[in-house]
Amino acid sequence: MKSPKQQIFDAVFAASLNLGFDTYDYLPADGTSYPFVYVGEQINVDKRTKRFLYGEVEQTVHVYAIQRNGEQPHGTNRVDFTGMIDRLQTEMRKIKRTDNFVIKNLGMTDTTMIDTSGSPTLLHGVIEARYQFH
Repeated sequence: MKSPKQQIFDAVFAASLNLGFDTYDYLPADGTSYPFVYVGEQINVDKRTKRFLYGEVEQTVHVYAIQRNGEQPHGTNRVDFTGMIDRLQTEMRKIKRTDNFVIKNLGMTDTTMIDTSGSPTLLHGVIEARYQFH
């Protein structure tokens, strides 16, 4: 049986794929087409009784897009970028079950940053979702 954190990771990954987003479980190499989703870091807190495993998982998801501006007319505008994050969060909230666990979304935060560390300038969204499993 897969661990609860792996089952939640797989469910979040599938939610992104089902929306048609290019989705990775690693940060892809330079030259990858934008926008894309990177399902990344996890924090896992397991609690075990004699008969049951329960706990919480915090799943981090990154969304990257080229910021459309005067120099990058073919990039993603802010409205489309936030819409992508909103649709992904909506799908992530729908996760109620995995193969072996009942899942409850305990909350979600998102942050949007402008990444000017390279060229082109990127929009970088970070979603942090907390799930309880039992």
